[in-house]
Amino acid sequence: MAGLFNKCDAGAMFEHLKSKWVNFYKHPTEEGLIDTLFPMYHLREWIFQGKKIDYDGKPCGKLSREEALDKALQELPDYLVVRSLCNHTKHYSCDPKRNREHKTVEIIDSPVGLMKCGDSLNSSYFLVDGRDVRDIFMAVYRVYYGYFG
Repeated sequence: MAGLFNKCDAGAMFEHLKSKWVNFYKHPTEEGLIDTLFPMYHLREWIFQGKKIDYDGKPCGKLSREEALDKALQELPDYLVVRSLCNHTKHYSCDPKRNREHKTVEIIDSPVGLMKCGDSLNSSYFLVDGRDVRDIFMAVYRVYYGYFG
């Protein structure tokens, strides 16, 4: 059986991701980042079990919903960042040719220009190549939300 305990389909895994994502967005921690990162990347595989070659060359109007989601994510630069971060997190040694390395920095403070409405003072900010990782996650989450919404 696919899945784990009560997370047996893509919809249940999306609900899990949504919970982790909302919690991380409001209260960024390194643990929350990792808890959000893995389903943010791997949910695509729960939705589309095929390969790009299965739909490569098909006109957009002929793609199934699952193929269209896979294509949208694979072409989204922020999803490629999520993939790279995920693979660099789960593998001790990662091939930088397949998974580009990114400059990652945690800032604990209340920096002008990074704070979002609702952020607490002295929050953690996780930057990837100078961008708040929440902005990167949001772009990917919107694709999933469009699929499930």
